Amino acid sequence: MLAGRDEHLSKRAAALARYAETITARPWSVTVELVGQLADQGLDEGQIEAATGVVVTFNYLTRVADASGIEFDYASPLPEFTPRRDRRAFDRPGRDAWPLVGPPYRSFSQAPMLAGVWDRWLEYVFDADAPLARRERRVLALAAARECCDRWEADRLAEFEPRDDRERRLAGFAVKLSREPWRMQPSDLDGLRALGHPEPAVLHVIAVVALQNAVSRLALARGLAAA
Repeated sequence: MLAGRDEHLSKRAAALARYAETITARPWSVTVELVGQLADQGLDEGQIEAATGVVVTFNYLTRVADASGIEFDYASPLPEFTPRRDRRAFDRPGRDAWPLVGPPYRSFSQAPMLAGVWDRWLEYVFDADAPLARRERRVLALAAARECCDRWEADRLAEFEPRDDRERRLAGFAVKLSREPWRMQPSDLDGLRALGHPEPAVLHVIAVVALQNAVSRLALARGLAAA
């Protein structure tokens, strides 16, 4: 899949891989037809939602790892992966083409227990007042939502446009981690520390950006599939 080839996979695995790649790299371009390929391979609504949950969760976890510099420290049967750090993200469409997907698709409908955990985690990451101010969390979330072309979330957070250099630098961090996480460097964290953020606040910055990427991808994947 990394080389753009899926002929060695089963039809079911290839359909899942294409779905995962689209949500990850171009979440605004999920279509009913793309999701229909999963249904054609026998996946029901609950299984498709579970697959979506796996993809958006890894979009969260990999951004946390890329931003914080976490490396594998355990044996894995998977081949070693070396990212192409010089590659560029897909171009974003103009704002008029951003999908508008509302609240019903921003959690899980087929797994109530998962939805409860998910909603509590959203509340903790987005609504806490420490160690990162609530306004700063929304500045970060706005930048991340825009990078996902998530019009509903971007409109909801529009009042949190950066208003000074400090907030613009926070938004810049969110843009980079959202758009090209494979290009993150230790200097990006040093930039947050230079703004006066202690280590717990740095971790919260990363968590807000990574989680907004997951939320936007979940909403677009579920909402566009239902369009």
